[in-house]
Amino acid sequence: MVKKKSIQFIALIAILFNGFALYAKDKAPIIIKQELIIKAPIQKAWQVLGPEFADAYKWASSIKHSEARNHETINGSTCTERGCNVSGIGNIKEKILQYSETEHILSYQVYEGMPKMVKYAANTWKLSDLGNGTTKLEMQIEMKVAGFMGNMMKGMMRKKMTKLSKQITEEFQYYIENGKPHPRKLKSTNQ
Repeated sequence: MVKKKSIQFIALIAILFNGFALYAKDKAPIIIKQELIIKAPIQKAWQVLGPEFADAYKWASSIKHSEARNHETINGSTCTERGCNVSGIGNIKEKILQYSETEHILSYQVYEGMPKMVKYAANTWKLSDLGNGTTKLEMQIEMKVAGFMGNMMKGMMRKKMTKLSKQITEEFQYYIENGKPHPRKLKSTNQ
């Protein structure tokens, strides 16, 4: 009887340890990357990404409205924060974490408006000059979720954010290359 209880105790410890290991693994952030080539000079792409940071509503179908929240500057930026009304989420506030005109990097964090289970959300865009009037765009989203719901929804959130990041980079590319919004943006504006 004592031997049976010892085996049960060891099995319980193993299950708890396994559960803790899985929970700790779920603490890893969600990382989503997109990369594409834009058939336009880097200066044209940077103008929309950097100096026109507050005007994402002009080309992104998921953003109904966006505007600068201040007129402060980081390394030459036109603002340090923007507010956006995002389809399916509502109003969010974002602040610039990194802004480099020389390296063509823009990184910002959503600091207000995400569901409570999202503890951190940031997006980094990097442009690289490939020569011959072409630009490489690399975008990376990092999200950290917490709590039971966050861990339960992690897979679904990864899938949704992957789709959204693919759409937004395609819409950025289209806007830069064609000088007008993607058909998805035009459709969302007319609804």
